[in-house]
Amino acid sequence: MSLKDIATDSFNIMRKELLELTRNRLGLVLMILMPFLMMIMFGFIYPNNTSMPEHLPVGIIDKSHTGDSAAFIGHLQNASNSSVKMDFVTVVDNDKAQAEDTARDLINQNKLDGAIIIPADFTADETQGKSVNVTVLYDNSNPQIGAQVLAEASGLINGVGGMKSAATVYQLGVRANETVDPGAVLVPYKPVAEGTIPGSNYFDFLAPGLLMMIVMMSAMTGIPEGISQEKERGTFDGVLSSPINPVSIIIGKSVALTIQGFIQGILIFILAVVFFGVHVQGSILLAFGLLFLGVFSFIGLGILFTSISEDQKTSTLIANLLMFPMMFVSGIMFPVEQMPWFMQWLSAIMPVTYAADAMRKVMIMNAGLQDVLPQIAILIGFGVVTMAIAIPVFKRSMTR
Repeated sequence: MSLKDIATDSFNIMRKELLELTRNRLGLVLMILMPFLMMIMFGFIYPNNTSMPEHLPVGIIDKSHTGDSAAFIGHLQNASNSSVKMDFVTVVDNDKAQAEDTARDLINQNKLDGAIIIPADFTADETQGKSVNVTVLYDNSNPQIGAQVLAEASGLINGVGGMKSAATVYQLGVRANETVDPGAVLVPYKPVAEGTIPGSNYFDFLAPGLLMMIVMMSAMTGIPEGISQEKERGTFDGVLSSPINPVSIIIGKSVALTIQGFIQGILIFILAVVFFGVHVQGSILLAFGLLFLGVFSFIGLGILFTSISEDQKTSTLIANLLMFPMMFVSGIMFPVEQMPWFMQWLSAIMPVTYAADAMRKVMIMNAGLQDVLPQIAILIGFGVVTMAIAIPVFKRSMTR
């Protein structure tokens, strides 16, 4: 069979696959709906600076009951009113010793998100020039809310403490008849944080990896599902009985699936930019090229899963067995550097790690082609190797 015949048959197989997709209205809707729902869920589940919860109820326990502690609580409330992150609630208990236990119970019952405890020796420690230990209770069973309560409460306490220290330094300067800048004395060095990428947030980090992950899922499950369904309907036997080279079947289905995955990727890309404000710093054409390459690099695995499986259920289980660790270990949701060493090693052998890394560099860091050549080489090599293995295995499976 000539190359022209293989190309013609491959085109006809591709056309058949795309026609089946367009005729399957439910499948077409799901192909568009699935990435949309994933972007919606991830876009709103993972918070940014503007979506953090406000007006968190935080209890105040004053064990000192002095004018100094009352003034301290007043300063905390004034500072909190400007940030609207927390709403203070006074915890009252007839037994002062039990007030802290009452606050813990209210936190465990989700009636409070935290509590600030003013110690009984608050005034005595202040008078003697000692540091006052103000306790912050928080719900560490809810890491996100607990971390926010701890950060906000600590910031308020440090801010009030800074105001008091500044007033003390100013008074000392007046007594010494010298002009003193309390801020420069208390904080001689101020760190000024400036990100290298303007306007970037966590979803900017998440979106490129999520984009490649959805494309990978489509490539790894599309061919097994398509061929398994044809086997179950009996239409695949008709294709095999026709004078078509098995390579044409693989090429035609692979190209059709690549087009399908590419369309899904573009939809995700548009949703990320339009609805979630993802910033694209680099070349859109290069990003689309990486998207296309990402689909190609995983098709071989899909063909291999189909070849070694007897039915759709088995091939889907094998694909899920690989996709599940890839989702969490390949740096899509969390930076690889935060993982234990053995997970970092596992991440290094997963191709989706390099696909997500390349897409992230292009979209967020304005990387050019030269900057992502190593990742491109790995993806091309992985795709070529898996296809080289999958094609002969697929040919043998058709004779079973």
